[in-house]
Amino acid sequence: MSLSKKDVLVRFRDSGVIPVFYHPDVDVLLRIVSICYSSGLRVFEFMHQRDNRGLRFFTHLTDQLDQFPGMLLGVGTVLDATMTERYIQAGAQFISSPFLRPDMGRVCNENNLLWAPGCAAAEEVDQAVDMNASAINVLPGNILGHEFIAPISKRYPDLALLPSGINDLRNSSLASWFESGALAIKIGPQVFTKEHLSAGDWTNIKSDLTDVLRRVRHIQSTVHPNLQKQ
Repeated sequence: MSLSKKDVLVRFRDSGVIPVFYHPDVDVLLRIVSICYSSGLRVFEFMHQRDNRGLRFFTHLTDQLDQFPGMLLGVGTVLDATMTERYIQAGAQFISSPFLRPDMGRVCNENNLLWAPGCAAAEEVDQAVDMNASAINVLPGNILGHEFIAPISKRYPDLALLPSGINDLRNSSLASWFESGALAIKIGPQVFTKEHLSAGDWTNIKSDLTDVLRRVRHIQSTVHPNLQKQ
C-alpha cells in the first residue's frame, strides 16, 4: 500500500493517536501491533534502535502486514539519512526524527515520503517548513506544552503538529492539545507500561489503549472547528 503525504496526514487525523513502540522480543512487538489493530488503529510507528537489529525487526514486521490489512507503518527516532534510506527501502510509509536533519528531509522528499522532524523551537519549525516538512514532531511535549503549538498552528494552518512525550493523559490536557491545533498525539510508555509488558498483561494494555483512543476521538469531535485541522 502506497499513500501520498496527504493521505498519510488524513490517516493521522482519523486515528487521533499514533502508537510508538519497540520491544527486543519480536513476538511482543507483534502482539502490541495486533492490539493496536484490534483497537481500531490503522497507524503504527516503529521505534528505531541504534543498531541493525531495529531494521531487521522492522523488515519482519512489514512481512507480517498481511495480518493487518490497511495498517500504515512508519518509523520513528531515525537519526540520519543513511538509515532513512534503509527504512524506506524496507517499506516505511513515513519517517519521524527527534530532531531536524536537512539530509533526512532531502531523502524523504526525493522518495515523496512524509517526513516529521522533531522541533522544540519556533525557529526550527520555520526551518522545517522551508525544507518541505508537512508534519512536525513537537517534543518534548510535556515540557513545551500546548501553548507552544497554538501560534504555530495559526501561522501554518496546513502543518500537521504531532505532540510526543505527553505525560498527562487527562481529558483536560488532551483537549488543550487538540484545541491548540494538534492533528494527533503520539503515545508509548504511557500506555505500553513496563509493568504490563513484563507481566504479559495484554488485557490491561488494550483496555488502557482503547480508553485513550475513545477519549481522544470524542475530543476531536468536539473541539472548536476553527482550530481543528481540516
